[in-house]
Amino acid sequence: MPLSMTDKIIRLNLMSFPRPLNAAQFYPALSTYSVERPFSLEDFRGAVGHFFEGNPFFTKCHLIEREFESPEEFPVESFQALVVDEYPNFYDGFLLMSVTYKSNPGVQGIFTAFPMSLQDGYRCFQFHQALMSTMKAGEDRFRIAEQLAELQVHTADLDEYLPVRKPSVDENDTVRVMPWTVRETVEPAMRIGTFLEAAKAEFQKRASENLLVMKNASYAASLPLGNHLMFLFVPRDVVDRSSGNEIRDYYNEKALETEKTVAQLETLEDFTKAGAALFPWIGTHPRRFAVNNYGDVSRLDGSDFLPAKGTLVQYQWHMPYVVSGGAAQEGAGMFKTISINGKAFHFVTERR
Repeated sequence: MPLSMTDKIIRLNLMSFPRPLNAAQFYPALSTYSVERPFSLEDFRGAVGHFFEGNPFFTKCHLIEREFESPEEFPVESFQALVVDEYPNFYDGFLLMSVTYKSNPGVQGIFTAFPMSLQDGYRCFQFHQALMSTMKAGEDRFRIAEQLAELQVHTADLDEYLPVRKPSVDENDTVRVMPWTVRETVEPAMRIGTFLEAAKAEFQKRASENLLVMKNASYAASLPLGNHLMFLFVPRDVVDRSSGNEIRDYYNEKALETEKTVAQLETLEDFTKAGAALFPWIGTHPRRFAVNNYGDVSRLDGSDFLPAKGTLVQYQWHMPYVVSGGAAQEGAGMFKTISINGKAFHFVTERR
């Protein structure tokens, strides 16, 4: 059976990142929930076990719990330091952490650090919501094996694409503080055109030259694993003369071109060659301003059943250092957004 686009985009991303893994490739993310009582570490352990059933990527995780005085003690800018300090075996699985706060026992967080080649940010978000749903229901809400079968994802040869499970020594493994700060704002939810107008304003303020759109290549798939991202560029002259909706139309055309290119990949050698070329190709586009829009995710907030036991109120994340380190350069930056129940949560990087 031929490989689907989901198969191919997953394989391409598996081959696009340095091998073996280092700590700079991890995607830290935090979902915060309103809960009637915090779930225990045993609740977490029982629920995440379902994630490993039929999972071709992960068989275990490093599970811990941490209590902070308040959410202000655990800002997004501290996420990478936690990965470095709390996850010594970063090459083996992923980090899963239960987060609670002394100041508010009615709030609990799910924090993860997944390697980006195996899990993009939106899949991290889906993992969080499936884990919370599984804990609330007391039954498997990941449905990994079932979803792989429904999507007809090929898994027999994936071992050939997975990163080597061994420690590597890299100077970026000790990076605890990102070279940028984050400006967080909450506004009424907006349509994509309006969001891109705001991104355009940030782009022009920094005199950026290339708008880098990180677009999900398979929104239809609810599979909570794999990296499904494609990287699309909009040059400055197009950004300057275009409305937000026109910018969207331009990168959607680029997405179709990218899909045609990816569709031609068939063998391990094809994916290895294309993957090795991806980051050098991105590097040929100077002064990059990246945008990452998760859209309206209210349907996944957990309010559909047992809402008192856990309802999503906020999601925070940042791209791995291997990707986001460049956001601190002159003319560069990142603008990320997610909408939950009428609120748009924006995260914009500023040079430190």
